[in-house]
Amino acid sequence: MLLNLTWLIPGLPIIASTFIAVLLLSFSKTMNRLTKPVSYFVIASLIFSELINYILFKENIEGNEILFWGKFSLYVDRPALLVAESIGFIFLLIMLFSVAKLKRRNGYVRYFIVLGLLSGCVYLFSFSGSLFHNLYDPLLSSLDKIGFSF
Repeated sequence: MLLNLTWLIPGLPIIASTFIAVLLLSFSKTMNRLTKPVSYFVIASLIFSELINYILFKENIEGNEILFWGKFSLYVDRPALLVAESIGFIFLLIMLFSVAKLKRRNGYVRYFIVLGLLSGCVYLFSFSGSLFHNLYDPLLSSLDKIGFSF
């Protein structure tokens, strides 16, 4: 049941950012004035992705394959969930610091659209299977040899 919700992890930030981008293209002046609601909407989508990722990580789901839009496959295993959780947390911190410190200027909404799309793409990369494992498995296995346990 929870495994069927895996597509929401990269999907929520991508869908939220795409929705905001369409609204920005349609209503440019209005959307540029709504900086706080836009940023909170993208942050909320990332928080929900992080919660789903955390639940799947705590349930110890490993080595499962989910079809995503018929062409893509999401490979869910413990290292992928761990890296997705940590990278998503970094994106969440970047977004929260951006809300607190950035001035609301003309490119602010576009900045949050790009951050949301980028976080969704990073999630997709972490669940991509062999590409992810070729890049991160040597790092995770060396951390395991040191004694750092997951």
